[in-house]
Amino acid sequence: MTRNPRKGQSLVETALILAAFLGLLLGMISIGGALFARQTLSDRVQQAARWGAVNTYDPAAIRNVVLFGTATPEPTERAFLGLDASAVEVGNPGCPGPQCRVSVAIPSQGVHCVQPVESAPTGDVPAKP
Repeated sequence: MTRNPRKGQSLVETALILAAFLGLLLGMISIGGALFARQTLSDRVQQAARWGAVNTYDPAAIRNVVLFGTATPEPTERAFLGLDASAVEVGNPGCPGPQCRVSVAIPSQGVHCVQPVESAPTGDVPAKP
């Protein structure tokens, strides 16, 4: 009786290709999740800076916009990605004055946004209708 030396070859090839394919697929899912989280953080930082520029400057409320998506979160809400309030830096460089800005950053994630503060119209300049 002679043995076929090629018996089982397709099973080995399939196993090797399947392992490589699954590794590639899991890597793509992992990178996609990381990119989604970073983009969401970037968007929240931009929204918080805009909120702080339009509303009265309140660092705690601006942090809440980053962490919870709203300035007044429910007490039972959890922060996005488990972030801590100390991870979010809020500042207002140039205030008071014409160069007043609201700066929001998450340094550990490399996310930063600066928005100019909208000033109320003065008596010298006519307000737009």
